[in-house]
Amino acid sequence: MEKLRDRFIGTLIGTAVGDALGRPFEGWSRRQIEARVGRVTELLPDLGWRSGGAGQYTDDTQLTIAIAESLIRSEGFNLGDLMKRFIDWLDEPPIGPGYGCLSSIRKFRLGYAWQEAASDSGGNGTAMRVSPIGLFFYNDIPKLIESARMSSVITHTHWAATASAIVVARSVAYLIQSDSLDLDDFLQTIAASVDDPAFEDYAQNITALKEYLKMDKIEALIELGGKGIKPPWPNPAETRQGYIAAYAMSTTLSALYCFLLSPDDFEKSVVEAVMSGGDTDTCGAITGALSGSYNGLEKIPEKWIKSTVNNENIKQLAIQLYETVYKL
Repeated sequence: MEKLRDRFIGTLIGTAVGDALGRPFEGWSRRQIEARVGRVTELLPDLGWRSGGAGQYTDDTQLTIAIAESLIRSEGFNLGDLMKRFIDWLDEPPIGPGYGCLSSIRKFRLGYAWQEAASDSGGNGTAMRVSPIGLFFYNDIPKLIESARMSSVITHTHWAATASAIVVARSVAYLIQSDSLDLDDFLQTIAASVDDPAFEDYAQNITALKEYLKMDKIEALIELGGKGIKPPWPNPAETRQGYIAAYAMSTTLSALYCFLLSPDDFEKSVVEAVMSGGDTDTCGAITGALSGSYNGLEKIPEKWIKSTVNNENIKQLAIQLYETVYKL
């Protein structure tokens, strides 16, 4: 049980560390990151269009915390409580929020029902925040899938956002119970969770990751970074610069790929996610959640943990989440 507790903590701390590592480079291509810093090895202050000190995370972690707090307080998934916490987030204030989340939650505050407020966005704002649901319902997969779905559709009604939330939550649930990683079983299990005509070819894209792992790493990430994007939206893969789009499918597939490149090495996985360019904070956050859920807290570099804002409170939150699960 101690190992499982460590993995709960690793998941939430991994999210925050990956988020903070990627934050300074959001919107940069791989080529731009390489030209400026070579390879990312430490948490840096913002270098671009934002301001912020080293170790500051973004809305990815803020909303992950909100979901974890709601699960603890409600002892399960409670839509009303979660919506209230999302509204409270507007006063924190949000750090680098995406349009889909922000516009929907502002409508919640004005009194709109979620069915009216949610945007038809396929952005990655639901996948980035869903890992606590994977932890809480790791032993009840039907509830996990339904809770991940509902946590997504209240802000993003697009199928890709919903499927990505399910994929990340299901991956976390799988990984916290795994002492060794069977690649085929992992990919098939995660694909099965979204094997639904409503989710188009998402399941096939997950199982195809096995072939991407045989490709040149940079070429694979260039292709994955544009997965699912259709005209009239520009596809960053066409520029060959290295850029993970802020689209749910492309970010989630890229994060899975980065984790699977080095499943036993948190640092390598998360650095690769950030070096991939584009939506670096979110790709870093999801990769950090995946690697943290598999490797636990002990394999996350201590220097990165100490440099991450609010790290002690996040650790305590993960412990409370774990204790709530085992109290029920």
